Amino acid sequence: MSIIDSSNAREHSYPVYGRQFKSYRWYKPIITSVLFFGIYLVLALLLFVGVMFAIRNEVTPDSLQSVLGSIFATDYDSMDLANPWQSIVSLGSVAVMIPALWLASVIVRDRPFSSYSSSRGGWSSKVFWKAFPVAFICIALPVLVDELYIQHHIDNFQMRFTLASFAVVTILGPLQCIAEEYIFRGLLMQTLGSWLRVPVIAVILQSVVFVLMHPYDIYGKIGIFVSGMVFALTAWIGRGIEISSAFHICNNMTIFYLQGMNIAEISSTSDMRSLIFGTVTGVAYILIIFIISKRTNWFSRIRKNDLAAWNKKIDEKAARKEAKKAAKAEKKAAKNEKIGEHEQSAPGKHFKD
Repeated sequence: MSIIDSSNAREHSYPVYGRQFKSYRWYKPIITSVLFFGIYLVLALLLFVGVMFAIRNEVTPDSLQSVLGSIFATDYDSMDLANPWQSIVSLGSVAVMIPALWLASVIVRDRPFSSYSSSRGGWSSKVFWKAFPVAFICIALPVLVDELYIQHHIDNFQMRFTLASFAVVTILGPLQCIAEEYIFRGLLMQTLGSWLRVPVIAVILQSVVFVLMHPYDIYGKIGIFVSGMVFALTAWIGRGIEISSAFHICNNMTIFYLQGMNIAEISSTSDMRSLIFGTVTGVAYILIIFIISKRTNWFSRIRKNDLAAWNKKIDEKAARKEAKKAAKAEKKAAKNEKIGEHEQSAPGKHFKD
């Protein structure tokens, strides 16, 4: 296991990592994105059809409206995670982005799928579980204290979760968060970073797109922009989405569980207080992750150098191609030489007028 230092820090910079692969071409991320979108639509449709088949004997106008609403909803006010089928569709339709991106990357073969996870050789569970307690302290704990003790929403406690809906949220909730990290911080930010070669601009632009994909009011949109910046900056500092995923999961899962216990609501409307709260907790997380990056080698250990391995294969393939081309040219030259020798040794021909 090697360590990233000043000599190779640039080539392992997460926002521009895609450009470091010798198979990189500016248009390949576009092809990957188009394929991803097509595969995603197919998987999301299969998920919906599967849910409809599973509840075929239980379909009522209300249940159908609930499931359809989770797909075509223009806000989060009707999101009810206590309903297991709506949870499967709401969270699962995002989680399937992970296999969709994996399939697209396998087909295009512009770079390994592991490069979307990190510039340290793929997803590292060790890095994730090291960052998770930091994220829990920075965001989950403050939210719990605010909801339960400051705003006294614990008085509204009423367990709405069923065993099935709790299991669905617990399994699909984290996958939904990780899927968004793969798409926005992996595919999108790395594509923009590789095109523009300026990580800061890529960080800002992906946050703008992140806002456009979330139906919030003005305070909520500003809050989502801040969240997008937090996720992107921590992925940049930590060289991978494990760090941003930890914060994303702690934030979302806390709200998901509180909604299932009727203590908090998931809503598209927000206020200045929530914006300030989210900004302070996000900035705190960035600062702590930055300090950790300077004082430890958590984010510098390369578990598998996928960049070197991939580029070596490209070089070997190019070498084989050149060798084949040279052998073909040599064979052709030998053939021409043989023909020339034959012509020189052939008897002269005389023609009669």
